[in-house]
Amino acid sequence: MQVLVIGAGGGLGQALVRYYANQGATVQALSRQHMSDQPGQWFTLADYSLESLQAIRPQLQQPDVVISTLGILHTNGFMPEKRLADVNLEQLEQTFHVNAVLPILLLQQLLPVLPNKTPCVWAQLSAKVGSTTDNYLGGWYSYRASKAALNMLLKTASIELKRTHKQLCIAAIHPGTTDTQLSKPFQQRLPAGKLYTPEQSAARIAAVIHNLTAENSGGFWHWDGSALPY
Repeated sequence: MQVLVIGAGGGLGQALVRYYANQGATVQALSRQHMSDQPGQWFTLADYSLESLQAIRPQLQQPDVVISTLGILHTNGFMPEKRLADVNLEQLEQTFHVNAVLPILLLQQLLPVLPNKTPCVWAQLSAKVGSTTDNYLGGWYSYRASKAALNMLLKTASIELKRTHKQLCIAAIHPGTTDTQLSKPFQQRLPAGKLYTPEQSAARIAAVIHNLTAENSGGFWHWDGSALPY
């Protein structure tokens, strides 16, 4: 099996690389930093610009599974907005760029690498809070909206690509709250047992992917394999 992990430098990305390597897969990893102590073949990108993706594309092997972990919730400069009064242009633009724009451009630029006659899963990590149906608490404006936009972009691409890549499954996956830098500021509020190790989440994501087929393309999935509403 050939696996490509994008955003492999983070805690969950590294766990996914290790998981698939331990399963005997050939793993290629894209990251902003090189991890010499991790298995797999690593490609270091200064950014995820179109130019950098086009430059790296000829070196990539045709994958059976692609997993992108790209996503942002907070930075040193901002935290999720609790109120409408907190919404601001800079945060909206940065959050939408990382959570929605980059993932769909990744799919666009790496599509020539994907097989069009054999099964393949393209999985992008999303978030349950991006479900408009499941939003009962409000808040987190830019994060919620950017993940909803991501889900729609992936759904739209899945419809188009069914015509050209009949065995491709495009999936948005909610990994659950994982013990990474993304969740650090919010971990104290979690109920017992609701914070998962990167290794737990990696195994669960892989299990969801293992059960997906082309018929599931365009779906939004919980880490336990159940379908989530858009």
